[in-house]
Amino acid sequence: MAAVLDGLARVVAFLGGTGPVLLSIVLLVAAPFVDRLLVRRKRVVYRILYNSKIGIGPETLGDGADPVPPQLRQVARLLDRMSMVVVRIRNGGSYDIEPDDFEHPLTFVFGERLVWNARISEASTPELRKELRAGMRFFRTEDNGQPARDNLSTVRQWLKERVTGLVVPQPGQQQVAEPGWHGVRLDGLSLKRGQKAKLVVVLREPDLTEGEITKTVRITGKMRDTGLIKDEGRARAITLPRVSGMLAGLLTIVLVLGLVSRPADGTVACASGELRIEGSSAFMPAIEAVVAEYHAACGDDARITTEATGSVKGVRNLINADPAAASGLIVVSDGRGDDKGLLRSDKIAIVVYHVVVNGRVGLTSLRRADLQKIYDGTYTDWKQVPGAGTAALPIRIVGRGESSGTRLLFEHEVLGPGTGEGLLSSGSCLTKDRYPAAPVIRCEREDNAEIVRIISTVDGAIGYADELSLNEARGTGDVTALTLDGQAFAPSTAGKPGEGYPFWTAEYLYYKGAPAPGSLKASFLSFVRAHVRAQARISAAGFEPCAASPVTRRLCDLR
Repeated sequence: MAAVLDGLARVVAFLGGTGPVLLSIVLLVAAPFVDRLLVRRKRVVYRILYNSKIGIGPETLGDGADPVPPQLRQVARLLDRMSMVVVRIRNGGSYDIEPDDFEHPLTFVFGERLVWNARISEASTPELRKELRAGMRFFRTEDNGQPARDNLSTVRQWLKERVTGLVVPQPGQQQVAEPGWHGVRLDGLSLKRGQKAKLVVVLREPDLTEGEITKTVRITGKMRDTGLIKDEGRARAITLPRVSGMLAGLLTIVLVLGLVSRPADGTVACASGELRIEGSSAFMPAIEAVVAEYHAACGDDARITTEATGSVKGVRNLINADPAAASGLIVVSDGRGDDKGLLRSDKIAIVVYHVVVNGRVGLTSLRRADLQKIYDGTYTDWKQVPGAGTAALPIRIVGRGESSGTRLLFEHEVLGPGTGEGLLSSGSCLTKDRYPAAPVIRCEREDNAEIVRIISTVDGAIGYADELSLNEARGTGDVTALTLDGQAFAPSTAGKPGEGYPFWTAEYLYYKGAPAPGSLKASFLSFVRAHVRAQARISAAGFEPCAASPVTRRLCDLR
């Protein structure tokens, strides 16, 4: 039994955890209502309410000893071979149905039986009854697709002549020929939402031989687009409500049993308690994925919260935290933080960044010397930058705030000593609306995804972002990641003095003091450092774990 419960818990984890499974259950329960109320398809539904003989036969006239007129006995034999079909038709959808909604009109064919009479009964309104009577057309099987011209008046006139000839025959009068109508078509059918009516058809078998009354009824027609013509009296084994209900029930059982069991992963040293993780906005999505994996392995007794405060602010908060707060706090930092020797740290991954420009700039590579001139204000227009073209296009810098570890890395490793990001001159990223005297247009944003989005939409924009944020924006925005001095990141050359791509670092986890044995902080640090499930989540987020290979371990040691 334990193995079964463990398997169910793994199924819940495979499906994304409790939240996605619960959402799937809600969506499955809602699916039939959405299909019915929101998709709003046009539906004509019908149901055969009666299909049997009329019930009057020669046996009702006695045993033959009574003097029954021959005409009456002939009528009785005729009625014995007659049947009646009653079909209810209604608008079962959410829209009014108009004649133009039909590609082929609603048609009723009764096998070999011949139509003798028809009427419309119990229509929702007198107007609807009148419209349906006017739209009834009767056809023969030999019409071969030709438009049916015989209407209800034609049928009634023929019926009057035939009955008169049977009941009150005139000497020398020939029997009225039977037209041989095999079906009824409802041309110009229109039904407002919720309207319904009944079609009643009187039929006769094709000959007067003995035998059972046939009951064949074939109803056809086709609506345009997503419209449906549906037999509501026909029980279907597979329906949307049944399928969605069964799946919702199955997922509910799996979820409940999975939550009840929630066996811990034996390879994870799980712990309970509270832990807060803050810091780098670039790496926080990867940390959040690792937290979700820890919860999947250990359950909800571990309460871990995250917040992207920025690397610098996070390290500062940890340094200034009192012992009680610091015992439940870990900080994620892009590169080595200014910990003043008061904190402990672990390196967990390689983070690669890119200088990014708007696609209109037309560059794919930039010299670091030219990049420095852009940031110190020597260049204010892209026509001044070698290789960027001759058309006038203002340079617009989208930077990070002072609490960003990515900004410190960019200034230290890319711009070099003596060159910073410069003054904050713009709030809109379009003009120097905050400080007109500044040498260059420069705005700040705290979220990497927002920075890349602005660069992709603002002509002449330049900035920097991590690999993950850039990959998410490439599919929707016009952005270009530049090589620096003709080089892109390569593990074989990274970190060598005077060569290699400079814009990368190791991601640090900072914490104050040695974690208490058995604490949630100690458990989580051990999990994120080396557990294969944590490493897989970090890799999936676009970063290389330090423990992944000797090469990544060497690179992490360099930074």
